Amino acid sequence: MIKLTKGAEPAVLAANKVAWTTQLRALQNANQPVPQALATKYNNDEVKDALRTEGLSKCMYCESKVEHISDLHIEHIKPKAKDKFPDLTYEYDNLGLACPVCNRNKSDTYDPTVPFINPYVDDPANHFICYGFVIWAKPGNKRAKLTENEIELNRPDLLEARGERLKTIRGLIESYHVETNAIVKASIKKQILKEVDRDKIYSFCCKTLVEASI
Repeated sequence: MIKLTKGAEPAVLAANKVAWTTQLRALQNANQPVPQALATKYNNDEVKDALRTEGLSKCMYCESKVEHISDLHIEHIKPKAKDKFPDLTYEYDNLGLACPVCNRNKSDTYDPTVPFINPYVDDPANHFICYGFVIWAKPGNKRAKLTENEIELNRPDLLEARGERLKTIRGLIESYHVETNAIVKASIKKQILKEVDRDKIYSFCCKTLVEASI
């Protein structure tokens, strides 16, 4: 997980969110079923494109790539459930990009006294420690521990994927250290830094490895 910056609100939300929220709440307050077409108005191509851009086409939680439509879930940071925060259903500041697994794992779990780490507001580096391909909550950090456990930031498939990525980075680091030609060495370092940039998968773990090795 890395720090993200929220971009400009898509025009489709700015123009329609008040009307959509009014319709949604009127139906909910009357205990009437909410049509799927209304309930998912936020699931719009313009919104998806904006979230994909600011999220670097990665899940806001696990940093896996979510470029394909089937892998793209719009996450409500504060749950949109009727008994939670339905008024935030179409609020752009409450939306993010998540992979299906992280989105389902988080579900509607929410405790206002111990909220999940929100990379748009919190700097994950202040809450998590990376040991190789494992991401752990810093000792005593309840919010990070809840996020780690509930979203399952160390589930087997993620550990395997991070491990493979770290092997690639490690190979470059070893090439860097054994290289004696200054120009080639500088070129390898440039490549390494590019490989752990913010837009790359699992950049939090990969950058931690590089900072400890170069």
